Amino acid sequence: MKKISLGKIWANRKQILEGVTNLAFKKQFVEDVAEFRMNICKTCSHLSESAKCAVPGTGPCCGACGCSLAAKTRSLSSACGAIELNEDPRWLPVVSQKQEDNFGIENED
Repeated sequence: MKKISLGKIWANRKQILEGVTNLAFKKQFVEDVAEFRMNICKTCSHLSESAKCAVPGTGPCCGACGCSLAAKTRSLSSACGAIELNEDPRWLPVVSQKQEDNFGIENED
């Protein structure tokens, strides 16, 4: 299991919440982005079914950052976890965190 600090979780709390929220409340655009990203992740050497997950039972996960890919790929303001290993990210944010915050407000049902 990948060890992750509470400080890192706290620093990324908005992106984590964004991914979990987008996982629970599906929007077609977000699902399209998540599918595109997941297809990239499936070919990555950092893909881990469970061994490198920061939270047990949330696989598949990114072995570079420990995030659950179900949530990470749905966080529109997140970049690929490879960036944490000083590698080129395989995918980039679609929007800034501020834009994502506004997106959620404007598109509530």
